[in-house]
Amino acid sequence: MRKSTIFISSVLTTFALVVLFGVVKAYQNNTMMQATEVVAQPPAVVNVAVPTDVPTQVPTIITPEEAAQLAVQVVGHDNLYSAETSTFNNVPAYLITFTNKDLVYIGMDGQVLSVQIAPIIVNVVSAPQNNNNGGGGGGGGGDDHTEHEDHDDDD
Repeated sequence: MRKSTIFISSVLTTFALVVLFGVVKAYQNNTMMQATEVVAQPPAVVNVAVPTDVPTQVPTIITPEEAAQLAVQVVGHDNLYSAETSTFNNVPAYLITFTNKDLVYIGMDGQVLSVQIAPIIVNVVSAPQNNNNGGGGGGGGGDDHTEHEDHDDDD
């Protein structure tokens, strides 16, 4: 190998080791600082009266599988293509796509936000038309093998 290649390799290796050493040292200092802060602060006791008659509502977040099942129920067919996270009007939602390009947006809480049914495209192929006005086949005609020439009659 050439000397310049070895030099560049050694410089980059040294740089990587110095950066790695700095990261490890910063991590150690950070954990030491947190340990001393935990020891230095006495535990604070806080008495908070929590009313027991008011239930707290925890928002339920559904899984992508549950959102896909809900979308199948809404659309009515189960040819699922994908389920991915997305946003609908700046609201986090699951985008459920079907193979026929139908889209259903399901909110993270299970609400149906939007249903977009893909337009149905019908391709109509017409049969080719014959322009021989119903004439029969041009079949051959018998055993006469004499040749006929077209003559212009000058009468």
